[in-house]
Amino acid sequence: MVAINSIISILPFAAAVLAVPAPAPALAALPDNLVFNTSIATHTFDASAVENRAVAIDNEGRSRIIFCNDANRQGQCLNWGQKGHCWDFRDKQLAPWNDAISSVYPQESGVVWTLWEHYDCKGQGLDVWGNVDNLRNAAIDFNDKTSAFSWRLR
Repeated sequence: MVAINSIISILPFAAAVLAVPAPAPALAALPDNLVFNTSIATHTFDASAVENRAVAIDNEGRSRIIFCNDANRQGQCLNWGQKGHCWDFRDKQLAPWNDAISSVYPQESGVVWTLWEHYDCKGQGLDVWGNVDNLRNAAIDFNDKTSAFSWRLR
């Protein structure tokens, strides 16, 4: 009788131990930059920029957007995320993007991006808060016209 009582008293503990799920396997670290090659084009994305899209800005106060120099997320793509209010494409590294953007892909909800036709966020502007596969078909034709951009909370 002692053996049966011992087994019965151990059963709840054994059930709890057996019910614990196995730990998830560790994920391999991703490199800082991933390059996806397709038969059409090469897209470069910053893997560290992958974030929860429901959050308007990251914990450092940055919002992110992807610019592509061809429609439908084709051609070369630039994944941009910085603090601040106005950036333009006159900077040496960004100069090739001046008047060359054809599609845009904001990465967070709750943020409105404005594309500007002139440096220093001046001139005509186009507000974007969702993906635009072809800026030629936007509310105003903004294909290859962006020289600066800014963002604000929606």
